[in-house]
Amino acid sequence: MIMHLFATEWRKLTGRALYWAELGVLALLVVGLYTALIVVVQQPASDMPPEALNEIRASLRWPEGVLNALSFANGGEMGGLFAVILAAAMVAQEYRWRTVHLWLSRGVARPMYLTAKAAMLALAQLGFVLTALLLGGLITGIYTWHSTGGLPWDSLPWAALGKGILLTWLTLLPYAALAFALAVVTRSTLAAMGVGVGYSVLIENLAVEVLLLASPQTARVARYLPSLLAKGVLAGLHQSGQVNVGLAVDADVALLNPIHAALLLGLYSLIGFGLALAVFQRQDIPA
Repeated sequence: MIMHLFATEWRKLTGRALYWAELGVLALLVVGLYTALIVVVQQPASDMPPEALNEIRASLRWPEGVLNALSFANGGEMGGLFAVILAAAMVAQEYRWRTVHLWLSRGVARPMYLTAKAAMLALAQLGFVLTALLLGGLITGIYTWHSTGGLPWDSLPWAALGKGILLTWLTLLPYAALAFALAVVTRSTLAAMGVGVGYSVLIENLAVEVLLLASPQTARVARYLPSLLAKGVLAGLHQSGQVNVGLAVDADVALLNPIHAALLLGLYSLIGFGLALAVFQRQDIPA
């Protein structure tokens, strides 16, 4: 039964314009920013120091350029916004359209329905990761071929790429879980989306700034926020400069090691889902 529910939810996701619109916006961001960076580093008379230009060039060439493409889908950067918007819309709209009422009236158990919805949203986050990786890899591959005369297929870190895909996907889950819980609690797309986007864009970054300025002790607390956990879990993937594409604060604080950061990201995601399930179980949803 749960597989039937999941398949139905997946068809609804792929049948709506929102998901494809988000992937399209992400694609435009990847192509636009990489194109702008390539134009900058190829200018003969640039105001940037040679060291900075060389670092940017290195971050655009394979193999580092492929890994850097994952930054576009990082939950602590722009990726969190896409995760919040998608989860808020896909969950809260079901109340207004009375889809929830329909499934429950057919005898579907509430935990099973919500689990299928959560699994669909979790899998959907991979679309953001793969879009960023494939388009970023294509653009940086063209730049690498143009600047070096070939593509270093033999030096691509395939294991690191696989690990990077998994970890980047993990950084998206807490933001999707936050919007998921907000959508269930409020039953409102605007409320869930507004609070979720407000947190990822403003509140989290402001909290990092305040904690860093307050004292060295409170600065250590900041590293437990999802954006810095995302930074910590991806820190080991990059050997040269990382392309910064998001809204997160560049915090000068000791990050948690990647394993602990990954565990906490997973825990935050489960807490969000658990809260949503606890509220959903007690909601008055007439048939």
